[in-house]
Amino acid sequence: MWVVMMLSGTASAGREAEDLKRQIDTQRAGVNDLERLDEKHAVPDELTLYRSWLDEASTQLTAKEWDRVREVLDRCVAQAELIRQKISATRATAQMQAKEDATKRSKEKVAQTKAYIQQALVNKKALEMNVK
Repeated sequence: MWVVMMLSGTASAGREAEDLKRQIDTQRAGVNDLERLDEKHAVPDELTLYRSWLDEASTQLTAKEWDRVREVLDRCVAQAELIRQKISATRATAQMQAKEDATKRSKEKVAQTKAYIQQALVNKKALEMNVK
């Protein structure tokens, strides 16, 4: 009975190690995806921290510190979400800036058109006075 329990524990630990390894690998693939999304290079420090935590998780996995690996992976999940949010905020800011720039150009064009109209009215009055 004791041998069966011992083998069962070993198999369970092996499955857990494989599962944690798979999670780390999945997170590493996520880093590359996040880098591609970060077109404005707004989160290089966060990505570096994310990678270092994944390295830490791998080290803890090698040391068979399962609980510590899970803690680090939880941190990694939160870091990935933070990075996604910062990338989204950067994109939204860029879109807002583009719209503000377009609005400014439109206002300048309207002001220029008003000035042209005003000048045309002055020219018209001058011509009308010359005709009389």
